[in-house]
Amino acid sequence: MLKIFKKILNYRGVGFFIAKEIFSGFHRHNFLAFNASISFFTLFALIPLILLIFFFLSQWLANSSFALSHLISLTSHLLPEINIRIMNEVYKVSSTNATWGFLWIMVLFIAATPLTASLRTGFANILGLPNKNTFLKNKVKDIFAIITIMILFFLYIFLEIELLQVSSRFAEYIPIVKKIYFSSITSLVLLILTVIIFFNFYFPIKIKKRYLMMGAILTSLSWYTLSYLFDFFLNISFFYGTFFGGMRGLFISLIWLYLNTASLLLGAELIAALHKKEILLLKQLFVIKHIHRHPIINDLMKLFGRRYEKNILIFKKGDRDQRLYFIIEGEINITQGSRIETIGAGGYFGELALLNKIPFLGRVTDAEVISDWAKIIIVSDVQMKKILAEDHNVAMYFLSNMARKLQLN
Repeated sequence: MLKIFKKILNYRGVGFFIAKEIFSGFHRHNFLAFNASISFFTLFALIPLILLIFFFLSQWLANSSFALSHLISLTSHLLPEINIRIMNEVYKVSSTNATWGFLWIMVLFIAATPLTASLRTGFANILGLPNKNTFLKNKVKDIFAIITIMILFFLYIFLEIELLQVSSRFAEYIPIVKKIYFSSITSLVLLILTVIIFFNFYFPIKIKKRYLMMGAILTSLSWYTLSYLFDFFLNISFFYGTFFGGMRGLFISLIWLYLNTASLLLGAELIAALHKKEILLLKQLFVIKHIHRHPIINDLMKLFGRRYEKNILIFKKGDRDQRLYFIIEGEINITQGSRIETIGAGGYFGELALLNKIPFLGRVTDAEVISDWAKIIIVSDVQMKKILAEDHNVAMYFLSNMARKLQLN
């Protein structure tokens, strides 16, 4: 039993490296400062957003006090303590027809764009992507992003209303299922779907749906957990009024927004780590010493490995192949003219052609298996270039080894 427990503790599989990448991402992206800026922009962007929702949906809201109460409930989750004051002011402004006009609407859109710009730039940084768009293109994207957030707000409110009605009917027909449990589950599912759509829109590249779903689940569960913990915090935070006076509500709302945006960024970091999973795993070939003896090698072999029999030519002189080959087991002879180099487990070959800018010149050596069999992990030129661009330490290690080999030649 003790041996099994030690084996579990020592095993470092895919999940371990994904978790490690998430925490490394926190350090690389300066998580505390980045999260603080997004929560700050969120605080000031929510009021223009709510005003815009009132304007575009005023007819529907005016005829539905039930919908209005749910919008108030939604803002109470986002801005506790000060949501009633904000909603009172928003409703006063939105009910004054004279205040609405094209210029005023554009001002509200522009006032909300810093939030979307911060989110868009932040997600690009998390993925390690440069921002190549001009200022005007970014502003247009931000306005469309504001419209998307409004639509998500509206859909969330509308679907929650429908789900509450469905849960009431469901509880009537099946009394054993309590309404509160059914409502909580359906609300969580709705939140996950909404966050999936949000991530899908804001991430600048196409991400696999299952990765988006996993990030959305993590964010949604974090929000639900925080909501219960924050209720407890509010019950014991009455003494903050002594220190902060009239600023108590703003202080609590800032804390709440900070925690919520942290959950959002946590989900984004998970999505980015999953999206870069292959590169993340391949990078371990150059990070972990004696990688050919490490448990993660089994996952690498399943994804990128191949077994070769004795006397098989992996590549020959003239082949237009720019892949890198990392040896897990066995021995390979690299032949160039009369010179023969033998490479064993833990070594790699093929790197010269990998960095060749003229691939049609082809290989300059032959690579043949001389052991009874060999297990080799194959890294494409695209994957290797991403690894080198992402991690400067790996790049230095790779280039220093290449320089050493060139000196020996």
